[in-house]
Amino acid sequence: MSSPLIGIIPSRQNNFQEYRLNKDYLAAVVAAGGLPVILGIENSDSLIKKYINRIDGLLLTGGLDLDPLLYGESPVPALRRNDPERDNFELQLCRKAYKNRLPILGICKGCQLINVAFGGTLYQDLITQRDRVIKHEQSAPRWYPTHRIKINKETALYQLISLDEITVNSLHHQAVKDIADNFVIAARAEDGVVEAIETKGDGFILGVQWHPEAIWQQSKAAAVLFDGFIQACCYRKSDENIKFGR
Repeated sequence: MSSPLIGIIPSRQNNFQEYRLNKDYLAAVVAAGGLPVILGIENSDSLIKKYINRIDGLLLTGGLDLDPLLYGESPVPALRRNDPERDNFELQLCRKAYKNRLPILGICKGCQLINVAFGGTLYQDLITQRDRVIKHEQSAPRWYPTHRIKINKETALYQLISLDEITVNSLHHQAVKDIADNFVIAARAEDGVVEAIETKGDGFILGVQWHPEAIWQQSKAAAVLFDGFIQACCYRKSDENIKFGR
């Protein structure tokens, strides 16, 4: 079978006129057997439909803060910059990917976006909105794991990693608050902050709050996330059924 085509959403910079994507995302997908393709951001129903018809899986990457209006909240003072056009594009793409049973892997902001796409909410800023949190925006290098998380043994994430505790890197100040319907919390940090969510139903939909693309070369637990995602995309490509979830 040919390598599954993985659509990846980039960030934007310089007044949203230039795309930016850390090469680690591409390397992790290629190492797992996928063929990455960067998707241009344009809120066009016809373009989104074409993307969905061509790709075999969707990778949602990190980026700016999500617009809180998307989950029914007004912005708090600690909210940082956001990209409304990207947010709306990703939400549409994510929902259409779900309807078409495409595997979805969300990383950092991508995890938060999955939650919002299906009705969940976020902490706009952990430090000002939640008591006694550990440091989730690490000062250490991106590739260095800095805190532990506990994985729920009753989840598909645990079946994939086969560990109930791992150490992860952490580069965020927002996080899942109220979890979306039909999803389950798959992992939490030591302070209780949600670190992973997954679908309860059929298919592969997984969001992780850390950055496995930056540590997959030294962390087996990070590498198997991409392996599992690409395997699910291969099943989807061959029209075989795969169940990811409880």
